[in-house]
Amino acid sequence: MRLELSDASIVYDDAGEGEPVVFLHGSLCADWLTPMARELTEFRRVVIHRAGYGRSEDRTSGAGVPAQAAHCAAVLAELGVPRAHWVGHSAGADIALHLAYARPDLAASLVLLEPALPRADDEPESPAMPTAIAAARTGAWEAAFYAFLTGVCGPGVRRLFAQRLGEQGLAEAVGSSRYFFTRESAAFGGWEFGAPQMNAVRAPTLLVVGGGGDRLGTPHRARAASIAAHLPHAETLVVDGLTHAMPLEDPGLMARIVSEFVTSHPLSDSTG
Repeated sequence: MRLELSDASIVYDDAGEGEPVVFLHGSLCADWLTPMARELTEFRRVVIHRAGYGRSEDRTSGAGVPAQAAHCAAVLAELGVPRAHWVGHSAGADIALHLAYARPDLAASLVLLEPALPRADDEPESPAMPTAIAAARTGAWEAAFYAFLTGVCGPGVRRLFAQRLGEQGLAEAVGSSRYFFTRESAAFGGWEFGAPQMNAVRAPTLLVVGGGGDRLGTPHRARAASIAAHLPHAETLVVDGLTHAMPLEDPGLMARIVSEFVTSHPLSDSTG
C-alpha cells in the first residue's frame, strides 16, 4: 500500500490480526525488521518503508526525525488505527521515540533496538562513521556501507544480509547508502531531543542492546543507558552475542522479545 503526502510517498505493508504493531527500520536498509515481523503472526503488523528507502520516496532535501514521525502518524490515520505498539531499530527507534513524545495518543508501548540518537556524554568514540563518511565523500557508496556496518555489526555483514534478505536485498541496501550519507544523516543530525522531551514520554519502553557491541566498541549501550535514565517507564535488556544487526542476526529471538513486552502492555491497559 502507498500513502501520498506532500513531502513523501510512503509504502507500507499491513498484515495479520490482533493488536497493531508498527515496525520502523534503521538506516541503510528498508528490511532490517522484515524477517522479525514475519515471525509475529499473533499481531497486526504494519511494516513501513521510511522516506527514501525501499519503494518510499523522500520529496525533500532530507526527512528528519519529526517529519518521519509525522509520516508514521499519517499511516495510522489512513489505516484507522487509533493507537499501536511501536518497534524501532536504530534511526527507526529515534522516530518511534519522537512520535511517543509528540503524539502520545498513538503510542501504547515502545520497543527500541539500539537507538541511533541522542548521543551519550560518556559514549566511546567509534571510528566507523568517520571512515564511512570519508568513503562517501568520494562517491564510494559500497565502501561507505561496509565501513559503517562492519564497525557496528562486525565483519560478517555481507553474509548476514545475503542470508536473511538475499543478494537482491543486499544490493538494495548498498544502494541506499547514497541517500543515507548525502541526505538522511544530516537531517537526523538536526534533531534536538533532550531530558525534557524524554521525561515527557509516558509509554512503557523496552530498550534492547546487543552485548556483542561491547567488543566492537560501539556507543549503543551508553546511549541506551542515557535514554533509559530519563524515560519514566523504561527497562533495558542486554542480549548477549548480538550486535547492532540484531534483528537480522536472530529474528526469532527478537520476535519473542517483542511479543513478550507487547503482550505485557495490552492496549486495554493503555491511555493516551
